[in-house]
Amino acid sequence: MEQMTRTAAWRRAGRARDLWPALRMLAVIGCLLFSTVVLADLRALPSPAGAGSSASTWTSLSDGRAVLSWLERVGRGHAFRFAVFDGEAFDAVGEVARGDDWFANWADKPRLFELGNGAWLAHWLVKSGPGTYAYDVVMAVSTDQGRSWSEPFSPHDDGTQTEHGFVSYFPLSTDRAGVVWLDGRETADGGHGHDGHAHDHHQHGQGDMTLRAAVVDAVGRVSEPALLDERVCDCCQTASVMTDSGPVVIYRGRSADEVRDIRIVRRLDQGWTDPVRIHADDWRIHACPVNGPALIASGQELIAAWFTLGADGIPRVELARSQDTGASFAHRATLGSERALGRVDLAWWQGGFVVSWLDQVDGAARLQLARFDQDAGLKDQRELTTLDAGRISGFPKLVNLKGERLLVTWTEPGAEGPQVQVAEIIVQP
Repeated sequence: MEQMTRTAAWRRAGRARDLWPALRMLAVIGCLLFSTVVLADLRALPSPAGAGSSASTWTSLSDGRAVLSWLERVGRGHAFRFAVFDGEAFDAVGEVARGDDWFANWADKPRLFELGNGAWLAHWLVKSGPGTYAYDVVMAVSTDQGRSWSEPFSPHDDGTQTEHGFVSYFPLSTDRAGVVWLDGRETADGGHGHDGHAHDHHQHGQGDMTLRAAVVDAVGRVSEPALLDERVCDCCQTASVMTDSGPVVIYRGRSADEVRDIRIVRRLDQGWTDPVRIHADDWRIHACPVNGPALIASGQELIAAWFTLGADGIPRVELARSQDTGASFAHRATLGSERALGRVDLAWWQGGFVVSWLDQVDGAARLQLARFDQDAGLKDQRELTTLDAGRISGFPKLVNLKGERLLVTWTEPGAEGPQVQVAEIIVQP
């Protein structure tokens, strides 16, 4: 981990020796008052994940704790594992499921989600046929915080050997949640890749990747299937939240002429709205960038962050804010211009919020953190650490623990295989 060295805001040669202590104190005060670089650092925490682990992410629990979940190699297959962090230490490692026929991918992570009644939903990906990207979303429910799990089920029943993944959730009633995913049933025998070399389904006479949703309850019943968008980017993450006006989903759309901007759909009293883009990036690309958006919500406020090259081909992270539950967005910031790799995440933090992303500098990935105030004004930005620039580092994920601590997880290469890392971000006021 990199340590940030505090430097004096100013020094003047020729001062008497007995003035230096006072000058140093003034320098520190000056830095704290006027510097635009936050004094922050990472404090490594013991990771509960073993060698061969990857695809880690967080789930916040209603009691203030957080669950770290990840994939871990077991023999010729994988296990979906988790551990609860109470602020002091991780509990014993639990396991949702394991299998030899899973689709384990650096970008399409399994995840846990807590219902209002305390039950947990979990999903992972299982191969459905011989095709590289033929796999289904498989789910299970736990009513005892992960000690036991229901029989697996799927939120989709189309039966096609096509891609289904990139799941996100939103809460509904006490015992129900919305599940959103990318659905390839219309692509039937079309092909694409998660490495940025997607095929154009139209050119091959096939259909398009779609965005779909359903409702899942605490006993695993699936209802209210819905088609949200009939043409979307093939392999970018989705993001879903609940607002005062209802659920909101953002994702990377795909126009007929291959413009892949971030779109939004909202579920209002009359049903799901038509898709609209939240910002005019005008990014035209004939492949999937595998780089989806992040979204957080509180009441009527939404914060969205995403990676784009835009119409000018300049890599960057864009940030927008809505104060009317997604009916409109105002652009707030551009980050990492000319060197961003993307892989964004967001978390509320101390009256405002933070956004993380990767920049590429000298062939390495630099994990960046920017802090914004309650009006979405940029307060400060800094580099946290250096990561592998390839897929191994995955998508670093943030979690706000009880409003007091900010944690991050990612993956690092190791002699015995990749391993999930966990750290606390120390941010000074």
